[in-house]
This record gives sequence, structure tokens and C-alpha cells, in this order.
Amino acid sequence: MIQILDEILLDPRHIPAVLALLEERYMPQAAARGLTLLQRWASPPVAVPGERNRLWLLWQVPDVWGYYGMRLGAGAEVLEFWGFVDRLCEHRARHVLGCADQPLPSPEVQEDVA
Repeated sequence: MIQILDEILLDPRHIPAVLALLEERYMPQAAARGLTLLQRWASPPVAVPGERNRLWLLWQVPDVWGYYGMRLGAGAEVLEFWGFVDRLCEHRARHVLGCADQPLPSPEVQEDVA
């Protein structure tokens, strides 16, 4: 399994808007692309005046090839969703994680033999 952890730094007032848009615009097509949302977290779990929160979204795809298939299947709704998020947040990063105990797959290198 491949885990995908989205980290979004934003004003805590914007978290409900991002989560609503996630449900309305992103989630309906996510499963068809092989993407499963496992968890949502806010850190810290309290709104501190003058401070930003991190919204963490933990996703899962079956394997590395499923990750690239998920990306290839992204349509306009995905770009629109992340564009909206980018307007509300100060920083966003995506972390793609795999089990460190497993061999890392690599593309086969083919050499031309003339």
C-alpha cells in the first residue's frame, strides 16, 4: 500500500470550507481513481488566536502503479479543488509514503543494443 499525506497550513477558520469542498468536489471522483481517504486531522486540535493550523489528509492507493494511475485519472475537478485550497492556505505539501521494509520498485532501464 502507498499512503499519501497531504499537509495544508491554513487559518483555522478555513478548515470547514476546505473539508466541505473536499466532500462535495473531490471525494465523488476519488474512489473511481483508486484513492481512499483514511483520515483527516487538524493540528493543533484547537484554534489558537493568531496561529495557523495544519490540516492533514491521509489517503491510500493499492501500490505505486495505483499512485501514478490516480494522478493520470485526475480531471478538472482535481485542479479546481487544489486551486481553491491554494487560495485559502499559506503552504501545502504532499508526502507519498511506502513501507520502508519493502524493496523500492524502480523503472526498468532498457539499453539499445546496436
